[in-house]
Amino acid sequence: MTTASASTEPPRGRPRDPSRDEAIIHATISVLVRSGYDNLTMEGVAAEAGVGKATIYRRWNTKAELVIDAMATLKPVGGTIDTGSLDEDIEQMAAVSCSRQSQRLFQVMTSVCSALSREPDLLEAFRIRFTEPRIARLTEILERARCRGELAPHIDVAMAASLLPSLMLHRALTTGRPAGRAYAEQIVSTVLRPVLGLPARPLPLHSKDTR
Repeated sequence: MTTASASTEPPRGRPRDPSRDEAIIHATISVLVRSGYDNLTMEGVAAEAGVGKATIYRRWNTKAELVIDAMATLKPVGGTIDTGSLDEDIEQMAAVSCSRQSQRLFQVMTSVCSALSREPDLLEAFRIRFTEPRIARLTEILERARCRGELAPHIDVAMAASLLPSLMLHRALTTGRPAGRAYAEQIVSTVLRPVLGLPARPLPLHSKDTR
């Protein structure tokens, strides 16, 4: 067989069905949120997706590969926040962090945390998909505020930007459920603002209960 004839030979086997890939990815996220990474199995995902186990193994060799691809489909919430006011930007950021889509992302984040110390590729995907985008977004807000003169030049923006996403994740890990709007407002009012050199603010009445 010549090189030319080999290159034009039609591919063998059944073509890959994108709809099955989508069903498997959705099933992976559902099982992940419901059962956690350690209890997720290829068999369980296959049952959830309504496909054979072999269908999954033809696409992914390990559950880590499958979960990483599933995480890659989760989109960051919203676009750029830039109201021209630091207080309003942070208020919108807190609201976004408690949206339904964000809560789903936090559920996925907490479900994989137990495996991060032993799965380097999963840790890298977690950092790229979840941690860095949130910190980068808040860093942009704080840097713009500093340029407008709302923050003093000596403020450690990098450290301050990590507070809200880190504490929201910690809350989810320690309670087993995503942190709510009241907790986000508490972080902003009593932690983030003082770190930024701004006076703490009294919490709204609806934010008193952070359970």
